[in-house]
Amino acid sequence: MSDSDPRALFTYVAEQLNRFRLGYLHIIEPRVKGNVVIHEGQGPVAAEQLRKVFHGKVLAAGGFEPDTAEAAVKSGVADAVTFGRHFVSNPDLPRRIREGLPLAPYDRDTFYTFDAPGYTDYPFYSEAKA
Repeated sequence: MSDSDPRALFTYVAEQLNRFRLGYLHIIEPRVKGNVVIHEGQGPVAAEQLRKVFHGKVLAAGGFEPDTAEAAVKSGVADAVTFGRHFVSNPDLPRRIREGLPLAPYDRDTFYTFDAPGYTDYPFYSEAKA
């Protein structure tokens, strides 16, 4: 989704959503487009902006790594961070993050193919080491 002035548009939308007392607002950072990071190194700009106006919980997604996710939560920019592509290749992602285990690389060529390879064939960490 795009707009000529996304900051103004989404700030207005988030302000209006307060009327509904939603449990949370799930934000996808503009540094990603589809499943590709297009602005490497960009911080959570959408979460930072919308946190200022939305009264509920903020969940942020899009281009996060374990360290940047932790920083976003610790700083208060987001209440939680969600992962997509890393969950595809790491069925045990919470454990890997918690224990500082390496993340398995994902294969973008298998995303959205509606086939098993790339979705159900990534091993858990203990299986990968065996």
